[in-house]
Amino acid sequence: MLVERNGVGPIVARDARVAESAQIIGNVLIGEGCVIGYGAVIESSGPEVRLDVGVVVMSGAVVRSSGGLHRPAFPVRVGAETLVGPLSVLEGCLIGDACHVGAGVLVLPGAVTGEGTRLGAGGVVHGGTRLPPASRVGPHHYAVPGEDGGAVITADVEEARRHLSGADPSGDGLDGDGRADLAALHRRTTAILRAEAAGWTDRVL
Repeated sequence: MLVERNGVGPIVARDARVAESAQIIGNVLIGEGCVIGYGAVIESSGPEVRLDVGVVVMSGAVVRSSGGLHRPAFPVRVGAETLVGPLSVLEGCLIGDACHVGAGVLVLPGAVTGEGTRLGAGGVVHGGTRLPPASRVGPHHYAVPGEDGGAVITADVEEARRHLSGADPSGDGLDGDGRADLAALHRRTTAILRAEAAGWTDRVL
């Protein structure tokens, strides 16, 4: 299903294969030879979502930009010949060419992965993390920003939290230690998202 949002509709290459139940919404560009599986969602909240040549997005994956009028803008670009595994979520991130994103991987806004990076099933790449080319994040591992601008990859959640202490790369007001009034934070977040959605005019093409 193709959906126009605020007057901007998806552009899909003629030879791309898009499953009938996939949803492609708004400012999305799908390149030549791409394959989009059943139940996948490729959605722009305003900033562009771009899938380069030969990208494969498997069933149930979500690829979406975030922000725009009410939040910082994070576009998405998925590099050529990258595989996005089933049930993975890519939000507001840049994925290099020829990467492998395993099943159930979560990549958060502002993250960047270099060419040939492999993200194991269930891995998490935290917002603002920059992974160099040919990085490997193991299954159920965390990649977080390092002190020197690089990345720390660990299976130890406490170590990941230590590196995130005081950081707020997603701009959600929650530091790495989680020391915030969570109820207030969640109310503020949902209010922003409601305001954002109220400005959308969607039309099925």
